[in-house]
Amino acid sequence: MSIKINEVVKEETAFDKEITLTYEGQEYAVCLHWDKWDGYEVIFTEIDDPEWAINWEDNNEGESLAYVLDGLSENVLEESYL
Repeated sequence: MSIKINEVVKEETAFDKEITLTYEGQEYAVCLHWDKWDGYEVIFTEIDDPEWAINWEDNNEGESLAYVLDGLSENVLEESYL
């Protein structure tokens, strides 16, 4: 038996990433949620949102913390595949 796939269309409509990060020497656990309807949400899972995270966009020229975490975590995932 042989199978030949002629075309594939895949659409991701949502994802969750469980991330552990270190910011200024302190470790945090975060759930990064994204869906195509509502966009990103960063959820600190063990504490309330720290002050640095609340003020992230103000201190980083409007760049969202969620977008930064998504990009950095994708880099880690890609490196793990090598």
